[in-house]
Amino acid sequence: QQSNVAFFPLYPMSMQVLAKIFGGNLILTGFIISNLAFFGALIFFYLLTELELGSDSAKRAVYYLAFFPTSFFFSAVYTESMFVFLSIATMYFARKHQWIWAAVFGILTAATRNLGILMWALVLWEWLRAQGWVFLAMHKKQTWLNLWAGFKKNWFEVIIISLIPLGMLVFIYFLKINFDRPLAFIEVQAAWGRENVGPLAVLQKSIMGLMEGEVNKGWLTRFWNVSFYLFFLAMVPFIWHKLGEGYAIFVLIMLFVPSASAIGSIIRYLLTQFPVFMMMAWWGRDDRVDRIFNFTFSTLLGVFVVIFVNWIFVA
Repeated sequence: QQSNVAFFPLYPMSMQVLAKIFGGNLILTGFIISNLAFFGALIFFYLLTELELGSDSAKRAVYYLAFFPTSFFFSAVYTESMFVFLSIATMYFARKHQWIWAAVFGILTAATRNLGILMWALVLWEWLRAQGWVFLAMHKKQTWLNLWAGFKKNWFEVIIISLIPLGMLVFIYFLKINFDRPLAFIEVQAAWGRENVGPLAVLQKSIMGLMEGEVNKGWLTRFWNVSFYLFFLAMVPFIWHKLGEGYAIFVLIMLFVPSASAIGSIIRYLLTQFPVFMMMAWWGRDDRVDRIFNFTFSTLLGVFVVIFVNWIFVA
């Protein structure tokens, strides 16, 4: 049956703590937390993109993220803003090789959503890069010699990074102690009609529904979900080439895991895939591309906000 154990604890716990200050008003505290987290996300997103692509691209990346068609979820009582803030901050500190801060934010990310555990792999991947390990050169002996030398010198950093899964493991332990179901957050997904049939089957079903279905509100919702899903998927090779394989694999997993069971809310889940917005910002150096993104995003954002505030499902 449907249960709140499906949702990871950091966001609701933060609401509970802050609610004591605001007289128990959970909606107000959720609104405050979401907006503060989004503000922090924009700051770290600028810093990370500036580190990777320069200040001009950083400005565009922040704008694209803030005006993406479903960005209003960053201000609503959802976990998107907290997850984006913590995951981007984790990656920023990893790129700066500040492993302790990367681990702290990584633990918090893993306590916000189940896919937060990906930050463990992403930070570890960055650590491997820092030791001279290159994915495309993994068949070379020197690559592994560099890695072994780096591990002997910096083994304690690996231990620090290995603490990131604690965010998820503590929640699993809580579920085991209280319900004797350590993976209850996965099991209860079936109560929302989610069936793990794989992303290809889900995507095929959605496309067939577009081709055969009648044009109505449900059809339009499916159309935008499928369109943006395919667009983000098409960005992966470019991300791999420009930003590196770690970012690209992160986007792939963030696409495939939620779409393995349903695609109905994918346009909201796409908000958390920050490498795509970084890549779009790089493309936005061309004024024509920049105008296309600005016009499309701001127009659809206005439309989706109107739909959302009228209590019609968006994502």
